[in-house]
Amino acid sequence: MLIVVLLAIMVFFTVIPVLLVIGMSLEGEGGFTLENWQRTFARPGFGEALWNTFTLSFVRQLIGTVLGIGIAWLLARTNIPGAQVLEYGFWIAVFLPSLTVTLSWILVFDPKTGFANSFWTALGLGEGPFNIYSWWGIVWVQLLSSTLPIKVMLLTPLLRNLDSTYEEASRSTGASDLRTMWKITARLIAPTVLVTVVLGLIRGLEAFEVELILGLPARIDVISTMLYRTVRSNPPDYGGAAVIAVFALLVMIPVVLMQRWYSEKNSFATVSGKFRSDIRPLGRAKWPAFVIVCAIVLTMTVLPIAMLVMGSFMKFFGFFGIADPWTLDHWTKVVTGPTFGPAFFNSMVISVGTAILAMVVFSAIAYLLVRQRFRGRAGLDFMVWLPSLLPGVVLGLAYVVFFLRVPFLRPLYGTLTLLLVVTALGVMTLSVQMLKGSITQIGTELEEASSSVGAGWLYTFRKVVLPIVGPSVIVVGVLAFTAAARTTGLLVLLSTGKNQPLSVLQLSQMADGNLSGAAVVGVFLLLMSVGVAAIARMFGYQAKGM
Repeated sequence: MLIVVLLAIMVFFTVIPVLLVIGMSLEGEGGFTLENWQRTFARPGFGEALWNTFTLSFVRQLIGTVLGIGIAWLLARTNIPGAQVLEYGFWIAVFLPSLTVTLSWILVFDPKTGFANSFWTALGLGEGPFNIYSWWGIVWVQLLSSTLPIKVMLLTPLLRNLDSTYEEASRSTGASDLRTMWKITARLIAPTVLVTVVLGLIRGLEAFEVELILGLPARIDVISTMLYRTVRSNPPDYGGAAVIAVFALLVMIPVVLMQRWYSEKNSFATVSGKFRSDIRPLGRAKWPAFVIVCAIVLTMTVLPIAMLVMGSFMKFFGFFGIADPWTLDHWTKVVTGPTFGPAFFNSMVISVGTAILAMVVFSAIAYLLVRQRFRGRAGLDFMVWLPSLLPGVVLGLAYVVFFLRVPFLRPLYGTLTLLLVVTALGVMTLSVQMLKGSITQIGTELEEASSSVGAGWLYTFRKVVLPIVGPSVIVVGVLAFTAAARTTGLLVLLSTGKNQPLSVLQLSQMADGNLSGAAVVGVFLLLMSVGVAAIARMFGYQAKGM
């Protein structure tokens, strides 16, 4: 009965909105038609936007995956100094809002007023070579703000739970550390690596904040920015936006099916009754490794945070060379304004509620998908992916139509409850897939041993499964909290003046050209995220000793 109810709820909140988007792509004045598809594919720049989308995503995933596996291995499996502090640095980088980080890097690499170019010119080396408004500028910001840190964040706990006997067996045959990491370690964590790659590709299709801000001056268009302008056009072209969304869905479905087939075909349990995790000494290489990883962490965290704070106090955003460039006016206007207080409250309610739902509901879904065999299991697993396969702007549009067309849901429109439900669905894919990866690593013999002495499933889950996956559950809660706090595309069409969160307020400030005011809002979003990360790390270390 529980599974039947769960399937019904998932169909209601995932399949029906997707069907509405598909229906919108086929709607015309005379009924169902392919006119929207023909018009969208014939649109100038569509092919170039499609090419930019996939090339940007591919390059980010290639660089981020290689670096992410290497850094996660150093933090989890070696004696690199300060591993816990360095790992926390990647946590902080994950939680930095995309819009906030983009503002910071504009201050650094703006081709005219950027700090790096100004410093380059001051050294007498000529005109500064850096330009954040470029193809590689987009790659740089996305790689450091999301791609690399989230891979390290997800892979480090998994590598820490990896049974070292597999690696020792490889080295006993004469294999080097590099060959062992490639042939043994990488393959054991392959399901989670594949999940992060698939989610990264999906993120490349739906992300529009960085691409919109940095790509517009350079005339670099991607699918998400084209979709966003289609929705925001006057009059809005919902049919064309739906076509772009359905096209993205059709592209990603084979990738998701391949990931699921690969995970089901292979066994990747690495935590068993004989589990042992040993640390590999680096010898003289530990300090060079520390310097490299520390430089990456500082570049991802301290530098953008410092530039963000500076930008919030600047009279004219980005102009360092003027006389008396600092002011408190932006802080005074934003904090004492009529919209900031309600927006802060709304963000806290949405973020805390999303985190609770992610840890409780999504952990149950992940456990069912890994440990139970039932009819509809494949369908449930696929429905978990559906919300992430649609760009946030169009998914938000689908829920607008959904909640307005279903009579008993109509009173929820314009409430925090609606934003909470939609935001939770938006983080469902990452949360469930991450928890599935952790549960998959647990050998079934541990639960079977508990059951053989008469323990019930609840006791077994609490005493056997939870102590092992507890840190991953906490990570999921933190990720859900920060994702809810900083999401914009999913909520921009659903929020109103009364339920507007901080992330939408920040986007409004940027749309009005008030970049310093947007930086002030970004500081508050940053404080929320880092504070939750610090608490989560504290409880995460306690969970390891349960």
